[in-house]
Amino acid sequence: MKRWSPYRIRLILHHHISSAPFPESEAPLYIQTIDELVSSGILQKDQDNFWVTTDLGKALVDLWCETPLPIIRYADPRFD
Repeated sequence: MKRWSPYRIRLILHHHISSAPFPESEAPLYIQTIDELVSSGILQKDQDNFWVTTDLGKALVDLWCETPLPIIRYADPRFD
């Protein structure tokens, strides 16, 4: 997995906080994305057969949550 698409992020966050079915679980891309996330060690099934984040997935969500908002800076192009 090279990039975090909004779809992947939504899917991970959903399974991190909810045991409900993902709203778009019938989408063709869902199974492929789940397989990628399981192969990457981010998601797994729990004892009740629900998708949940692994320790790696939880750490990833924590990393996203700790990321500060970007700062917009303006520069005069005449100067470095």
